[in-house]
Amino acid sequence: MIVPDRPGYGHSTYDPNRSFASWAEDVGQLADQLGLEEFGVLGVSSGGPNAAACARFIGDRLTGCAIVSGPAPSDAGIAPDGMLPANRVAHRLCRVAPGLLVPLMALGLRRGRRAPEEMVSWMVRSLPSPDAAVLGRPEVRDLMVSNARRPLAATAARAAVQDFRLELRPWGFRLEDIKIQVHVWHGDTDRNVLVANGAYQARTIPNSTLHLLAGEGHALFHDHFDQILDNVIS
Repeated sequence: MIVPDRPGYGHSTYDPNRSFASWAEDVGQLADQLGLEEFGVLGVSSGGPNAAACARFIGDRLTGCAIVSGPAPSDAGIAPDGMLPANRVAHRLCRVAPGLLVPLMALGLRRGRRAPEEMVSWMVRSLPSPDAAVLGRPEVRDLMVSNARRPLAATAARAAVQDFRLELRPWGFRLEDIKIQVHVWHGDTDRNVLVANGAYQARTIPNSTLHLLAGEGHALFHDHFDQILDNVIS
């Protein structure tokens, strides 16, 4: 399993001109360097549109594609009612004052790194009960705390805001033009990315399967990862 950092995260250089199409090209070039003729892609949350772009632009190389808890294009017209307040604010600022959102995001990331236990506790209190239950598990909590303590890329906040902005703009491709089989996974209690996003993608991608999980939220991949991987490699 290969998990590349998108531009601006980890050790990947920030690209102010990044697009979903350019990410698909990056993935194809990475596969070339690794000698992979065929491979599957899996995108969770903001990784979803990037996985969809791979299905659209390099689909002839893919064994499968899974979109997990991912947002739909903005032209789907999905209302934000029911989203977590922090997400609604972030989306609003992305539209009207993206420059303000970057320092706010950076502040939150720095605070999370200084006090990761406090950050996870706040998330458990703030999230819907299915996600709070997942994050409250000792092994998941310990992993999140450990990850939060890792060195933070200087451009991580800019990259996070760039993700939001890319999601809210035209994506540069149509879901209708994806030719390969795509599996869309979504929980019906997800308040980070509302379930209407997954339903729209499954309706719009011609050869798609919707895995709608009752009573599960944004973190459903923790309990269904093996099944999701089966979608990608089978």
